[in-house]
Amino acid sequence: MPKKPRVAIAIPLASPMIYWQTVAAILEMEKPRGSELMVFQGALVDRARNHLVEQMLSHANQFTHLFFLDADIAPRPDALAQLLSRNLPIVSGLYRKRTPPHEPMAFIKAKKGFIPISERGPALQEVDRVGGGCLLIRRDVFRKMKPPWFVNGWTKKGHVSEDFYFCDKAHACGYKIFLDRETRPLHLQPVGIGTSPEGKMIYEPF
Repeated sequence: MPKKPRVAIAIPLASPMIYWQTVAAILEMEKPRGSELMVFQGALVDRARNHLVEQMLSHANQFTHLFFLDADIAPRPDALAQLLSRNLPIVSGLYRKRTPPHEPMAFIKAKKGFIPISERGPALQEVDRVGGGCLLIRRDVFRKMKPPWFVNGWTKKGHVSEDFYFCDKAHACGYKIFLDRETRPLHLQPVGIGTSPEGKMIYEPF
């Protein structure tokens, strides 16, 4: 009988600020029994993410998944349940960058580097890199990968953010990265930047 999911909902904070809409969304979100909220504040975001992974792995609750949710992301009530239903090691919701041109935070590798995905595509799409703002990761991924799992720094090819570093390292360990287009959280500003069912960018005031 498959093991029932238990999820650590992890919020890395580089500052003490969190949108109230994110808090409200977490309270309203459907969560499996035994899920818990973990917050780590006071460090660079890559260190915060690594700390949260360590906390999840060492917790007595034996979580099956870690769900990274950034402090400026507001998921729909069914977001976590939808991502869990995909039954994948690594799967991300579709959200957009906060600054113009607000491209999707999911990328595929091209000849000249990584480019954002197209607006239209399959409901579940394999990609090469995703942002860490709405990212569900199964426990075995962290067990297979050697720490640190997240590093924000520079390489010969330029700057690599901590979430892209994780994606590259996961690929090297044999894992695939998937994007669930049916999970469409808002990236919060004075307006929410979202995605319509047709794949178009939308603005939702709050």
